[in-house]
Amino acid sequence: MSKKNLHSRTGNLDWNDLRTVLAVARAGSLNGAARELGLQHSTVFRRIEEAEARIGARLFERSRTGWRTNVQGDAVAAAAAEMEASALAAERAISGADARVEGVIRLATSEMLAGDLLPPLLHRFLAEHPGIELEADVSNRAVDLTRREADLALRATARPPESMVGRQVGELRYAFYAARCLLPRRGGTPVLQALPWVGFDDRLAHTGIAQWFGRALPDVRPRLKADSLPAMMKAAAAGIGAAALPMFAAAQEARLVRISDPIEGQAMGLWLLHHPDVRGNARVRLLMQWLAEQIPRELEQLTTHGKTWACFAACPLGRRRRVRPSAPPP
Repeated sequence: MSKKNLHSRTGNLDWNDLRTVLAVARAGSLNGAARELGLQHSTVFRRIEEAEARIGARLFERSRTGWRTNVQGDAVAAAAAEMEASALAAERAISGADARVEGVIRLATSEMLAGDLLPPLLHRFLAEHPGIELEADVSNRAVDLTRREADLALRATARPPESMVGRQVGELRYAFYAARCLLPRRGGTPVLQALPWVGFDDRLAHTGIAQWFGRALPDVRPRLKADSLPAMMKAAAAGIGAAALPMFAAAQEARLVRISDPIEGQAMGLWLLHHPDVRGNARVRLLMQWLAEQIPRELEQLTTHGKTWACFAACPLGRRRRVRPSAPPP
């Protein structure tokens, strides 16, 4: 192939073509790529058709189960991934050297942390630093910090990625909670196996607390399952069933009562994570320091509040049962 012919066949390709090919290759479908790119399904399809026309070769094998790259598609996707990695490395290097304490910080975290832990902390931080703006990526998916999907992530995890720099800023403890309408009328001890339950959907089955729950109460068949801890908490507060919930969040729900001690051995580490290249970014470092100082105090304050039942239920798989002194129900 001559240089002239090579230029004529590839000169019209731009980054939008290449990143669309890469997104479809990663997602294995047009719909998945469209979600990642924030585009319409039809736009992704059109870009793939145009890229294939410009290159003069098919890049994907289409089937009912998805889109898979062929040999030519693998080559184009690999080249696009290298370009993306280089561009992101340059962006991280520039961002990491930014000494300004103003500008945008992208913070990724989960729905429950964003709703029940961070708001008062971020309010105080922004009041002290009016030149900083925050963009929150709130989801339960693990964002890719290497691809600059966020500058900083606050995640509950047992094993932080080795490629990320991080520090543990606290622990999330779990306990059993229920609405008062499900509990004994005269303040007796709740029997966990006799309660209706809100449980974990299959998409949460990999979590430590969901696996523990299955071992601890194997005969329980939840009346409702959910793939979201905030949804489980709301369902429990509505009286659908008891649930194993993070104490910092459940203690703030006025309709819930804690009916057990903290569940032994199921505390989850809370980590602040970032890519090594952004450690020199002044505003990111400032927010990290603020959260590292404030989160432990906030967690302690939240988890020690909230309504508790007079006599705690025996926690399954626990070493021993602790019964609180008799007192009238709250």
